[in-house]
Amino acid sequence: MAEKLLIRLAPGVQGFRDWLLVNEQGQGTGPVQSGAPDAGVLNSIRHVVVLVPGSEVSLFEVQVPGRNRQRVTRAVPYVLEERLAEDVEGLHFALGAAGEDNRYPVAVVQRARMDDWLELLQEHGISASQWVPDILAVPSEGDWSLLVDGDAVLVRSGDYTGFATDAEHLAMLFAMLQVKEQAPASARVYGSMVLDLEGVDLDLVEDFAQPLELLARGYTQGPVIDLLQGDYSRREEWGRLLRPWKTSAALLLAGVILSAASVGLNYYHLSAQKEQLATEIGAVYRKTFPNARRIVNPRAQMEQHLKKLQRKTGVGSTDFIAMLAETANVIRAAKGINVRGASYRDGRLDLDLMADNLQILDKLKQDLISGGRMQAEIQSATTEKDQKVKSRMRVQGKAS
Repeated sequence: MAEKLLIRLAPGVQGFRDWLLVNEQGQGTGPVQSGAPDAGVLNSIRHVVVLVPGSEVSLFEVQVPGRNRQRVTRAVPYVLEERLAEDVEGLHFALGAAGEDNRYPVAVVQRARMDDWLELLQEHGISASQWVPDILAVPSEGDWSLLVDGDAVLVRSGDYTGFATDAEHLAMLFAMLQVKEQAPASARVYGSMVLDLEGVDLDLVEDFAQPLELLARGYTQGPVIDLLQGDYSRREEWGRLLRPWKTSAALLLAGVILSAASVGLNYYHLSAQKEQLATEIGAVYRKTFPNARRIVNPRAQMEQHLKKLQRKTGVGSTDFIAMLAETANVIRAAKGINVRGASYRDGRLDLDLMADNLQILDKLKQDLISGGRMQAEIQSATTEKDQKVKSRMRVQGKAS
C-alpha cells in the first residue's frame, strides 16, 4: 500500500514542525516525528504533502461568471481587491473546485511567504505534490470543527472555509460572529483544552491522537485547495529549472563552441560569487547585531529583529483584545452602521462597513478616536444607488 509523507510547517520563519507517514486511509504508519524528515525517508516516498500554517492563509468564496479556469484565475484578484488589506500584486491566489452558480473557493497567501516555504523545502531536498492550508485538513462531518493544538486553534467552518487563531482570542472572534449571526449553534472540538464559547454547544471528541494524526485523517477526507498553482505549479517549477539552459542549448545547436573547460570555469566563478555574497550578508548581520551568537538564516533573523523593533517603537502596541472590544462597543452603539466584514493583520483592524450616510460614517470615526487609545482612518467611501455609503475603515492603536 502506497504511503504518503505529511509534513507540517510552523508559523512565521520557525521552519518545520513535524511529519508523519500515513496510508491511503489517513492512518499513521509510524509515530509523529518532530522537525524535518531525513533523506532516507524522502528517498523512500514519492507522494509528499505539505501542510502550511492557516494563520498565514485567508480563505474566501467568490462568484466569477464562466468556467474557463484561466480567466477565472486572472479575475479573482480584482474581485477580492476591496476585501484585502494588501496590494494584490504581492499576493498569491489558489482556486478550489468550482461550485454552483460559478462560485469558487479561494486561498490567499503572501507571495513572500510562499517563496520562504519554497526556499526552506528546497534547502532540504523536498519536492511536494501538494501544499494545503492546515485549516482544510481539520476533520469535518459537515458541521463546525475546532482543533486545539497548544495555544493555537484551527477552526473549519465548511468544506473550504475557516480560520486560525489562538485560544485567547477565540471567544472574542465568536462573539463578533454572533453579532453578525454567522456563529454556529454547535461545534465539535478536538484536543484536550476545555473551551467556553457563550451560546455555542461544544461537543468534545474523545480522541487521544496527536494534532498531526487528526489532520492526516481530515486531509484524506477532503476536499482541499492546493496552493501549488500558477507561478508555483509543478509545471512552472520545472520551467524555472530548465529555463536557464535554453539559451545554452540554442547556442550549441547553432554551432557555438562551448567547451567543458569554460563551463567549469563559469561554474567556479558563480560558486565563488555566491560564497562571497553569503559572507557579505553574514558580515552585515554581525555588524548590525554584534551580540548575535548563532547565525542560521541572516535574512529571516533580520526580519524577526525588525518585527521586535516595530513592537518596541509602538507599532501595534494596543492589545488586540482591547482594541477589538472597544471597536465593537463603539460600533454596537452607533446607529445606521452595518459591519460587512473585518480582517486583522500587523496591529491593524480593517472594517468593511455600510453606512446610511457620510455623516454617520464620520461620526463613527470620531467616536473611535475620542477614546484617545486608537486611530481611525476612512480609506474609501462610495455612495451606492440606494444612497447608502460603502466604506473601508482602518483602526489601529495609537503609538505611545
